[in-house]
Amino acid sequence: MSISHREEDDPKTYNQKYEDNGHPDDAVVVVSNPLSQPIPWQHAFYKRLKLFPWWLRYNVGIAEEAVLKDKIIHLGTSIGLQDKWINSLLRHAVSEFSKKGLGSDYYGYHNIDHELEAAYVTLLAVNNNNNAVNSEVNNNNNIYTELIQDDLKYLFVAALFHDYDPLKQFDKPHEDSVEWFLRNDKRIKRFIDDIEINIDIVIALIHRTAYPFRGKIAEQAKKRMQELFTHAGIPENDTLKRKHYERLGWLLSVSERIAGYALGNFERARELARRNAHALGWHPSLINEESVKYFSALKEEKEVFEYVLDGLPEIYKNNFFNSIQAFREAWQQEIDIRNSIRACKTTLVPIVENCVDDNKDSQYLVESIVDIHRQLPAPIRVDEKKFVSTLSDSNTILITLRINDTSGDIVGYVKGGPLENYQLRRGTHDENLGKNNTAYMEYMSIRPGYWGVTGGHLLRLEFLKHSRHRGYSFVTSYVHRQVIVHRIEEGEDIEIVQKYDPDKLDYYRLDLRNLVIDRAVPPSKVLEADPGLDETLQVIE
Repeated sequence: MSISHREEDDPKTYNQKYEDNGHPDDAVVVVSNPLSQPIPWQHAFYKRLKLFPWWLRYNVGIAEEAVLKDKIIHLGTSIGLQDKWINSLLRHAVSEFSKKGLGSDYYGYHNIDHELEAAYVTLLAVNNNNNAVNSEVNNNNNIYTELIQDDLKYLFVAALFHDYDPLKQFDKPHEDSVEWFLRNDKRIKRFIDDIEINIDIVIALIHRTAYPFRGKIAEQAKKRMQELFTHAGIPENDTLKRKHYERLGWLLSVSERIAGYALGNFERARELARRNAHALGWHPSLINEESVKYFSALKEEKEVFEYVLDGLPEIYKNNFFNSIQAFREAWQQEIDIRNSIRACKTTLVPIVENCVDDNKDSQYLVESIVDIHRQLPAPIRVDEKKFVSTLSDSNTILITLRINDTSGDIVGYVKGGPLENYQLRRGTHDENLGKNNTAYMEYMSIRPGYWGVTGGHLLRLEFLKHSRHRGYSFVTSYVHRQVIVHRIEEGEDIEIVQKYDPDKLDYYRLDLRNLVIDRAVPPSKVLEADPGLDETLQVIE
């Protein structure tokens, strides 16, 4: 039976396959995602209208994606790929990702920008390390000694679609899901047939991008890769050829993980880290720490890591190393701030703010809050003009987190108001809407360094306390599922009203009527400097 017609690739069995073959870290009951359900034609039409200005910029050539597309076309044609084919494939990729909600405005890390960046960096690495196809790799790397034209084609197509999972059920793209979508996209299959490469090998390379590539995740990916090699007609005893494609997949894996961080400055790197943290469910206090460890882990893949870096222009290498250093310094600064708080040298206090007006204090309040607001991840961001206008609304509940000294600097806030004033995510239906008994709490935001030292705890309790003082019986909000589960386990009277995958940004309701609100905060210990900081130096030197 042909692999393209396997039973597990049938749409009727797709959901069952997805649930049964999930990675261990995704071993949860599959939850329907309201955002992935068919939408009314009016909403679909509105989404297309909303994308229209971006499409104009893209086709004129001034959108960031268009600039990167032109670079890919220029580089691809210089190494022997046909320009018309590249242009058509890129256009299809950008169109499909955008129409399916994975365009440049997608809140997560794995959007079309990431695919284009991965494709570009992968081609750069191969081209600059191999001045001509079929040449040997530089003397410092001997793992890619016979790259032929087909290898470039495989790498390019795999890089461009390695996260093509428009109906994602989990935080990160699922390689089995990507495989299903590739096999069932007739245009992609036609593009692959046009250049006479094998879709099974393309998919095998994509399975190698599973991350982290260790333990059961790696075992499952390796097993599937070997099955795909067999279906592609590579004999089991041809270990050299199989190993060659495994190494191509390894090259793709490293390239796509460093691509975005190399092509932009530290501001871009921080934005990518925030998006990735949201997708992976990291607490905001862990973003800098986990980013340092993420880059430090690359030293375990030294030979391929160095191969990719050798192929990048100096400006991209500098971007990458500068971002690593900046994350390292930011993490150290966070440790210093938290230690100051834990040692009682700095104290934090929540303040219930009055409505803003035109005085100097209000101007500082608005500027500080808006600056922090801009650091919010995209899925829970409110339009800035609307956000500022609501600060002067008497129904708004605004709690700030300030340093308890003469400066009174604002380092965080939480804001909300009547549920009726908010537009909920598609798929959320609250039975209390219109009853005026529920306060909606917007996403809490705290400056880096002040997360993880009871600041969030103080803000939330003050918001709950003030909401009950205003006569509300319930508080609702969207928050990561792990946080909700933890609060339920701690005994809070919380109901999950609507679950969402892949972001796990679920809508919950907290009953205030019998809630005992205690401002007491347990003491915490001073942090020691993490040895991971020193490990990073081994990567960047």
